[in-house]
Amino acid sequence: MRDLDLRLFRYFVVLAEERHFARAAERLSITPPTLTHQIKALEARLGVRLCNRKTSTRLELTEAGRRFVDQARQVLRQAEEAELVAQRAARGEIGSIEIGYMISVTCSGLLQKYLGAFRRVNPGIDVNLRRMPTLAQVNAIVEGKLDIGFARPPSNYPPELSGFNVFTQPLVVVLPAGHRLAGRRRIAPSQLRDEAFITTALEVDFGFGEFTEAVTKIAGFSPRVTRRASDAYTVLTYVSAGFGIGVVGKSMSRLAIPNVVFRDLAVSSTVPPPPFNGEDFSF
Repeated sequence: MRDLDLRLFRYFVVLAEERHFARAAERLSITPPTLTHQIKALEARLGVRLCNRKTSTRLELTEAGRRFVDQARQVLRQAEEAELVAQRAARGEIGSIEIGYMISVTCSGLLQKYLGAFRRVNPGIDVNLRRMPTLAQVNAIVEGKLDIGFARPPSNYPPELSGFNVFTQPLVVVLPAGHRLAGRRRIAPSQLRDEAFITTALEVDFGFGEFTEAVTKIAGFSPRVTRRASDAYTVLTYVSAGFGIGVVGKSMSRLAIPNVVFRDLAVSSTVPPPPFNGEDFSF
C-alpha cells in the first residue's frame, strides 16, 4: 500500500469520472485493456472491489470505490501542489529571506523602495527584517544568518562578501533645541570646536565615528567625544537630554524627537564630498 503508484490513483479517478473504460482510456492515452489491467492491479493491491460493470459499457463504483476516489483526488492534488512548490522554490518564487538594516536606512526610504518593489514581484517570499549595526550584519551574513544587509560599507569586505552602494546622503549636525547654534540654518564646522560630541562606539558601527572626525578635521581640530552610544537613535537621545551634539545622516532628521533639531553643514565647495558629507549604504 505504501508504494502505490500515483498513476493508479489517476487512472481510477478518470475512470470514476467517465464511468466508461473506453472513454477513460482515451483521456489517459492508453488502451482499454491496459486500463482494465491497471484497475484490477489496484483492486488487488487494496484487497477490495472498487467498481462493478453494469453493462458492457457502463460501470458503477462500489461503496469502497466511492470513498477511495475522494481520497485519491486529495492525494493527486497534494502531489500537484508539492510539485508546484518545489518548482517555484527552485525558481526563487517562494521561500524566505533574512534582511539586516539600520535605523538610518529606514528613515532614508530605502527599505520602502526596494522591499516594496520586491514584494510586488515576489509575493511568495517571506521577508524577515532584523535591525543590526554594520559589523553585526557582516558577521551574520558570513555565518549564514542573514541573506543581505543594508549597512554602511566597511573599508574592506571579507572574502565571502561583496557589496555595492545604493544610497548616499549628506551629514547634518544634531543639536539640543536650546543650543546656541540651533537658530542657524547652516553651521560651519569651525563653530563646533568647543562642543561635546556624542558618537556611536567604534565597534558598533564602522564609519559612524568617522563622520564626526571628518567634520571637525575640516576646521582643523579633534572632536571632544564625551559619550559613545550603542546606536544612532541613542545618539539622538543623548542629544535630546543635553549631553552634547552629534553628526548623523540627514535621513535621521525625519525622526520626531523632543528637544532635538537638525542643521545642515556649511562647507566650502572646495571640500571634497566623501568621506566628509556622505553616508553610504551598501546592499
